[in-house]
Amino acid sequence: MKRPACIVGCSLLLFLWLIFYLKPPEPFSDDSVSGMSVAISGIIDDKYHKNSSDYLIVSKAGTVSGIESEKKYKVIVKLKKQMESLGDHPAIGSHLIVSGKGMIFARARNPGNFDLAEYEMIRGVDFEIYDAEIVSFGKGSKTRFIDEGLCIIRERLSRTINELYGDEDAGIINAMLLGDRTGLSEEIRDRYRMSGMSHILCISALHITLLGMGFLKVVRKAGLGRISAYSMTFIMMIIYGRLTGSGVSTVRALITFALMMIADIAGRTPDLLSSMAVAGSGILIFKPLYAMDAGFILSFTAVCGIGLLNPVFKRLFLSKGTIADSIRTSISVTFFMLPVTLYFFYSVPVWSVLINLVVIPLLGVLLVSSVVSVTAGCLIMTLGRIIGFPARLILLFYRGITRLNELLPFSLITAGRPEIWQIVLYYFIVAVCILWIEKGYDAGRLKKLLATCDKGKRGLWEIRLTVLIGACLAVFILFIRIRPELSLTMIDTGQGDCHLIELKGGKTVMIDCGSSDVKETAKYRVIPYVNCRGHDRIDYAIVTHTDEDHINGFIEMLSKDVGSIEIGTLIMPDITDRDEGYTRLVKMAEDKGVAVRVVGTGDIFKVGNISFKCLNPKRGAVFSDANESSVCVLLSLKDSDFKALYTGDTEGEGEASMIRELSEMDYGKRLGLLKCAHHGSRFSTPEELLCMIRPVYTFISAGVNNQYGHPHEELIERLEDAGSRTYVTNICGAVRMDVEGDRIRVERFIEN
Repeated sequence: MKRPACIVGCSLLLFLWLIFYLKPPEPFSDDSVSGMSVAISGIIDDKYHKNSSDYLIVSKAGTVSGIESEKKYKVIVKLKKQMESLGDHPAIGSHLIVSGKGMIFARARNPGNFDLAEYEMIRGVDFEIYDAEIVSFGKGSKTRFIDEGLCIIRERLSRTINELYGDEDAGIINAMLLGDRTGLSEEIRDRYRMSGMSHILCISALHITLLGMGFLKVVRKAGLGRISAYSMTFIMMIIYGRLTGSGVSTVRALITFALMMIADIAGRTPDLLSSMAVAGSGILIFKPLYAMDAGFILSFTAVCGIGLLNPVFKRLFLSKGTIADSIRTSISVTFFMLPVTLYFFYSVPVWSVLINLVVIPLLGVLLVSSVVSVTAGCLIMTLGRIIGFPARLILLFYRGITRLNELLPFSLITAGRPEIWQIVLYYFIVAVCILWIEKGYDAGRLKKLLATCDKGKRGLWEIRLTVLIGACLAVFILFIRIRPELSLTMIDTGQGDCHLIELKGGKTVMIDCGSSDVKETAKYRVIPYVNCRGHDRIDYAIVTHTDEDHINGFIEMLSKDVGSIEIGTLIMPDITDRDEGYTRLVKMAEDKGVAVRVVGTGDIFKVGNISFKCLNPKRGAVFSDANESSVCVLLSLKDSDFKALYTGDTEGEGEASMIRELSEMDYGKRLGLLKCAHHGSRFSTPEELLCMIRPVYTFISAGVNNQYGHPHEELIERLEDAGSRTYVTNICGAVRMDVEGDRIRVERFIEN
């Protein structure tokens, strides 16, 4: 049996992933912790700076007050007071009692959103305490002097990096050398991701190998024996792993590097796939939840791509040389990781293969220059700046590459998250192609053909063409998106409104986008969902009115240069009294080259197979409140009885005007969907309106534990009396309605 370790490792990963997929583990969710005073007693595991605050990681935490449980917790503690140095806090390994306000981590509220609670659960963290103060502390049973020393060294190195390099370069160097990504701006992350260069911003196998082999050469030249040099190198890399926080990709890289050194000492050729399987199995045995971790899966998928596809490409394409090897390796990684990349990030950087041909060869110089410059900078800052010049030059070049990538056509293809069956079928086709090539090679037929081929050899080109067809088929299957005629999604933005309308042909309409209680709601909630659905453009953005909880998401999109959503046309209410928010939004749109259109009562505009009829506001009307001027539109699906009514925050005269328009239309059938006005306030959506439209379904967007008590019980009772099924975001999260002919299917993201 070939590669038994690989088979065992892959089987373990698939077994754990299947278990967690069928029955996902639940993160800590005791709501009694949130906002309550909590005191815990535990052991300090780590400490670090982040965003001008000091943090402690406390393990084996028992509760002194707050939660009553015999379980021991792992807790992130955000200290109220920041010290000059981390060394001023109790040492790692110390026992302490700390008190503060409890906070459970947020769950994802929409598909595609980052699930902080799951992320922390995978890392073993239960909850957080903020505004914390240390009540008392003392030496633990075994104070960890080495970890404490490494923590202080890490802090000193980080400060040196910040002094040697500017803010932008320092963030990259800190991420690359110390695994500290807190100094990276979102713009840098987005630019590197869109260029396929994200691997530079983390400690990968390439980093560990370059640093480890570099150190090995130094100690060998210093005269150390082979075994001694390898032992010292391994110890130094273990220390380096601890220094950088022992992230999962770092641990995997360290295990693989250690196996490579052992194989070299034993005179054996290291097998990449077997080393990967041993490393993965070791991690999963001790931390099985890492089978759900994006970083873990991406890291191992990249290695599988090199180990499985690179040999196939070498046999099919006989070009030799460093450039040819780099191209084959880059294509192998990109192609094999494609389903996983789309699953976690929803898009793929098209030019990443070519970009990495330029970027990766410079990475070794960048690492050496930055390591030596930081070491020298700890002693003499001027010397560190001189030695760090090549690193700054390379980072300047990288910056230019990322910006050039933005100018290239199709630099990023947003395909959305593929279904599991598509991923399985993709890898099945890839596996068939690999086995077919390997079987033919082992049997001698392909080997003989390769040995005697030339450019005109027909047989070899037939094999290449067959593999190419298989690859294209796999990619085609992965990019298929089966959509209904119409999809209507109420995105959970907290106490705000955002509704995405998707047509089968790919056109999109968004009605409102904002929140009053979720910061950067477009960045964290709306854009990830839109990308997850396979869109990077909103063709029509309808602004019902200019309250912040309806427009600040659009303002975010228009103000962001990288990683945002493109808007085609902005539709605004045709009103006389235009406030500051109105003029600001219109100006931002015009500055971005976005078309602006105003609508009033009676206007009809079409998008694909749907049409919108505006029912409010009347042109020239003066309203006593901005809510009354909300744009109300009736959506109609072509060749169908389905209709949906979107009402913004309309109330008072605006609502009465809308009702008159509906009455004049003599609307006699039940309405498919009502988007309830004003987040379900007590006096909105009166009985007169409900008796007229009799909605089958009603969507209400309201924040969790909002201060207004939305939706009010009186309204819910009116909806129930009207025979409507009601979905509210504070209970259901995002809610999507798919319409196909006369069939309607409603799916909620959070199932209670």
